Amino acid sequence: MRHLLRLLVVVALAGGIAACDSYEEDIAAVKAAETTGGTTNEEFANQLAGARGKVTWAAEKPEAYKDNPDIVMVTATIEKTTSAGAKRVVVLEYLNNRQTRKIALERVLVDGQPQGLVSGLLNLLLLQLE
Repeated sequence: MRHLLRLLVVVALAGGIAACDSYEEDIAAVKAAETTGGTTNEEFANQLAGARGKVTWAAEKPEAYKDNPDIVMVTATIEKTTSAGAKRVVVLEYLNNRQTRKIALERVLVDGQPQGLVSGLLNLLLLQLE
């Protein structure tokens, strides 16, 4: 009986620790948040990927905000093959503040290169045309 009780305690603790590192709710919140055009971030990422691409969502604690447990970095990585056969990778980095429930696009990378706001949007529009 004691062994069963110990096993249950270990399983409960392991489940609790795993739940602490779960970012599913952060990813869901970022996907559902609307962009300025009225579409969701998920729809926007899928539009960028188009018929030839795929979108992978992930989240982690950002090093820049390690002292704030409420901030989580959520990334949408879009891998796309253009009509000309070129491989392109776009990474959209969002910050999700769990306390304020605010979500912001933090950074855009196109093929590993950080983009400014205007040039990043222009590159994303051009990528949709490829």
